[in-house]
Amino acid sequence: QLVIMAFPMVLAGASLTALVAYYVFPYSWPFMLCMTFGSILSATDPVAVAALMKEVGAPPRLKMHISGESMLNDGSAVVFYTIFSNIFLYGLDIGLGQTYTVGEGFALFFRMSLGGAALGIAFGLGLITLLYYLNRRLDLEENVVQVATTATVAYLSFYTAEISCGMSGVISVVMTGITTATFGGGMINSRKLMESFWHIVEHVLNTVLFSLGGVVWGSIISNSN
Repeated sequence: QLVIMAFPMVLAGASLTALVAYYVFPYSWPFMLCMTFGSILSATDPVAVAALMKEVGAPPRLKMHISGESMLNDGSAVVFYTIFSNIFLYGLDIGLGQTYTVGEGFALFFRMSLGGAALGIAFGLGLITLLYYLNRRLDLEENVVQVATTATVAYLSFYTAEISCGMSGVISVVMTGITTATFGGGMINSRKLMESFWHIVEHVLNTVLFSLGGVVWGSIISNSN
C-alpha cells in the first residue's frame, strides 16, 4: 500500500496539479514546467495530520501508514522533480538539463528509486553489523556510540546515494532505517535512548525546516512589494 501511494499516486497527483497549472493558471507555462511544479507540490507533509490523529486517537496502524507513505513520497517526488526539471531546463537551450526518451525516463526513474533502495538496504546491513559489535548492554558508553553510529550511517547513506551515485538519497535513508529496524532492532542496547534521540532530531529539524521556509517566503513577499 505504501509503495502504491508513494509512487504511482504521487505521479498521478503531480500530473493533475500540472494540468491545473497548464489549463487554469494564467501564466502560459510550458507543460514540463507545470510537471515540475506538480512534482514539488505532490509530496504530502504528515506533521499537521499526525498531530490531528493524535488528538482524535487514531489507530497506530493508520499513523504508521501516513508517516511511512510520507517518507517514501518525499523520495519519489524528488525523482519526478529531477526528471521533469531536467527536461524543462534542456528545452530552454541554456546549457542546463537534458532530454530523455520514454525508455530513458523509465530507466532513470528505476535507477534512482530502486538503486537508492538497494543502496539503502546495503547500508542497513552494514549498520546491523556495527550494532552487533556494539551490543554490550551493560556498557553505557556503547549505548551512546550506537546512537551516534545510526546518525552517521544515515548521513553516509544519503550522501553516497545522492552525491556519489546519482540515486535518491531520501529513499536510501528510508530503506536503511527499515532494514535496521526489521533485522537489527534486537541489537539496540537502549531502545528508549535511541527513540528519544531520533524524536528530538525529528522535532528540531522540522522546526528548522518550517522556520527557514517562512523566512524565505517572507523575503519573497517583501521583495515583491
